[in-house]
Amino acid sequence: MAARALRNGPERSRDEQFVGRCRELAVLHAQLGRVCEGRSSLVVLEGPAGIGKTALAGEFLCAIENAVVLEVSGDDGESELAYGVLGQLAAQAQPVPDALTVGPGASARVDPLVAGAALLELLAELQRSTPVVIAIDGADWADLPSLQALTFALRRLRTDRVLAILIARESDHPRLPDGLRRLLRGGNALRLPLGGLAARELQTLSARLGPVRLTPQAAERLHEHTKGVPLHARALLQQVRAETLADVDAPLPAPRAYTTLVLERLAQCGPAAQRLLTAAAVLGTSAPLHLVARMAELAEPLHLVARMAELAEPLPALEQATGAGLLVEWRTGAGVSVGFPNPLVRAAIYHDLGPATRRRMHLLAADVVDDVVHRLHHRLAAADQVDDELVREVARVGRRQAAAGRWSSACGCLTRAVQLTREGPGRDRLIAEAVEALLAAGRPGDAATLAGQVTPGSDPGVRDYALGSVSLVAGRVREAVGQLDNAWSHAKEDPRLAAGIAARHAMAALLTGHGPGATRWARRGEGELVRFAELVGLGLAGQSDEGLALSGELPVPGQCDSAELDALLGRGVLRLWADDLAGAQNDLLGLLTASPDRAASFQVLVAIALAQAEYRLGRWDEAAGHAEVGASTADDFGQAWLASYAHAVAALVPAARGEWDRAVTHVRAARATCSPDNTSALVCTAGADALVATARGDHDAVITALTPLTRTNLSEEPAVVLWRTLLADALINGGRLDEAEAVLVPCELLALDRERRSVLAAVARVRAGLYAARHEPVEAETGYQAAMEHAAKIDMPFEEARIQLAYGTFLRRRGRRSAAAEQLEAAQLTLSRLGALPYLEQCDLELAASGRAVLLPQDTARLGLTPQEHTVAVLISRGLTNRQAARKLVLSVKTVEYHLSHIYTKLGITSRTALIGRLSDLGD
Repeated sequence: MAARALRNGPERSRDEQFVGRCRELAVLHAQLGRVCEGRSSLVVLEGPAGIGKTALAGEFLCAIENAVVLEVSGDDGESELAYGVLGQLAAQAQPVPDALTVGPGASARVDPLVAGAALLELLAELQRSTPVVIAIDGADWADLPSLQALTFALRRLRTDRVLAILIARESDHPRLPDGLRRLLRGGNALRLPLGGLAARELQTLSARLGPVRLTPQAAERLHEHTKGVPLHARALLQQVRAETLADVDAPLPAPRAYTTLVLERLAQCGPAAQRLLTAAAVLGTSAPLHLVARMAELAEPLHLVARMAELAEPLPALEQATGAGLLVEWRTGAGVSVGFPNPLVRAAIYHDLGPATRRRMHLLAADVVDDVVHRLHHRLAAADQVDDELVREVARVGRRQAAAGRWSSACGCLTRAVQLTREGPGRDRLIAEAVEALLAAGRPGDAATLAGQVTPGSDPGVRDYALGSVSLVAGRVREAVGQLDNAWSHAKEDPRLAAGIAARHAMAALLTGHGPGATRWARRGEGELVRFAELVGLGLAGQSDEGLALSGELPVPGQCDSAELDALLGRGVLRLWADDLAGAQNDLLGLLTASPDRAASFQVLVAIALAQAEYRLGRWDEAAGHAEVGASTADDFGQAWLASYAHAVAALVPAARGEWDRAVTHVRAARATCSPDNTSALVCTAGADALVATARGDHDAVITALTPLTRTNLSEEPAVVLWRTLLADALINGGRLDEAEAVLVPCELLALDRERRSVLAAVARVRAGLYAARHEPVEAETGYQAAMEHAAKIDMPFEEARIQLAYGTFLRRRGRRSAAAEQLEAAQLTLSRLGALPYLEQCDLELAASGRAVLLPQDTARLGLTPQEHTVAVLISRGLTNRQAARKLVLSVKTVEYHLSHIYTKLGITSRTALIGRLSDLGD
């Protein structure tokens, strides 16, 4: 009788709380695809306990269709039961085939090689009709005979349709037999080690477990605390109050089960080691050993004794603590430091301390640590009642941290000062300062909650400044301007408050596209992004040259202070608009690495400005990556006022590449976060929508998206009004030529006045199309040639390729096929390198209509060439030198030579002449 198996072994249902592991699931499904083609695969899922190995395997197995699935598991209590695991496997084939007679408890005299041969026969029978998946969970707890039999079978799987998944803590675990360990270390096994979940995945997990979704900061704090281990994160999400999880300044405990294990180990240590561990837990996750020893009262304060003598006394206690796995030590140039293996060990020990012990230890820590913030933290933790002087010190430290841009630390100090201050004007002022810090740290929800605690009937300047700041970051621009106006009218006698209000007004003016207002307010303000607002305001007002002159002499990013970093960001944007793309990229790349602690809004602005520069330069992979960072940062950190702008920029590359789902997703996100009174966001969102429609050839959709912008009072900066060229192009294609003329002229005049080459190139291309539609060929050709001249003076490969495509199309329709092909082939190379598929398809059609054979990447793929090698091969076959090809592709000469050597090897040729012949054969 033929053997058959139960589908998915035991009845299995999908875990609704499973999150993440997309890459690992993709790898497993790819291996299953390999197996379906008749190539067996062995995958090892490895990682520490609680990391989610079993959950990942279960998620994968639930998704399998049309396969026999056999699930078995080892158990510590049954590790001595001979053939226990193999018996589980055989029992899932009903009826049990005669070929596999061993089972649980079989005599140890049964040879594992015989059992392995029987298993091979079973697998051969099962895979006749469908692939087989074997999942062995807890392989490091399985009985030795079963593992030996499995090893025998796994070694002999080659062209079988069998996927074996071994789940173990580590593939080199000593409980695994030597033969199996060698097999798992070999090249035929795919090792898939699992790490912790990312902070964003913990956010998703918190939402599924309920009752609230963690903020990005709270999720990051949980990630640092648990290292993303799903078992521990899930336990804390279920055991800890939502208020504690959400409060990023509150310490997190360890899961109850984990705490029990740690305290059991702690109890087995001697008194000296216990005191050492207690002192280390109070000091934090790590500290110099001599400080821990002083706190633990194991060594006298440092005097004249040699360092090694000072450290001699705590070393036996340290040895015991490290032997128990509760501490780790390392040596640096400054001496010996100690820390905990992970934050959960420290949390378990710290939260077990009684109130009196904890207070005494924090007071001692406040005396021994040097750092001002840490000393203050210990004083606050030790205080059973807080005096006014301590509160004032907390506020002073918070202000210093804010001035230095250390927003996370500033938030902790200022919000703590608010909590400890009695109601009144002083507390309201602290609330306003804390709101500023929370907004900068990307915690708008906490900022809104705190702003609502301003005393009713208090100083309107303070109250409306706090509320207006929250409204602005939430994207409610009109509401924010009203609140800030009211705050300004009550704050004229308070210079510091007035400066903060002016800074917010400057950013509001930028959002409404009012450049002069932004500059005027910025010059009255102080704080984050003030210099940025001043410079960009000048750009929007048509005074970019003045802005560039003001920001001309700035140090390199690593040597800039806060205001200079803001100015550098502003200069990067002005250079972008002025077509100094290399200068813009240089400024913005420097900011990317030099300002990791800056406000969330600053990080968003840097990412999306850099993405625009890279997009124009043709570095689309980098542009897409930075744009995605900008959009996700805006979303994760509640920067609603910038989210539309960020998502609009993130749509640029996918729209041009024809990645419709991703492009449309970003456009929808931009539209969803776009406030009607945020003019800048409206322009960006409409522009992104139009770019997607343009790439799709949907001219009516372009007109629908952009026509409303013609009825608004927008910026006069030509680089910001490029939407006019998109709209004019669509109107021309729709036969509405007079309307196209009316839309194009204002942009054309501005570009000429400001000498914006990028805008002049786009305008000349569209103007030439307008002449062609009016049957004025001489003027049209003059326009295309003018567009080419403008494009040649800047480095914008996509715009140049679009000009070549339009010009080639015009020439082909005029019957000048050879000249058309020259332009179209040049466009094809650039569009192919960029991956601009919608435009490339149009280019290929025009080339075919010009009588030229079109060699596509899929053609050379049959020869084994990659897309990059395809582009290099086409260029070289057209007579370009290596250096010319490198310049065309924005690569180094050595990279072109590297690709060319691979091309020759793959094609079995040794010369350019032979390459031309091979490619000509393909084109025929």
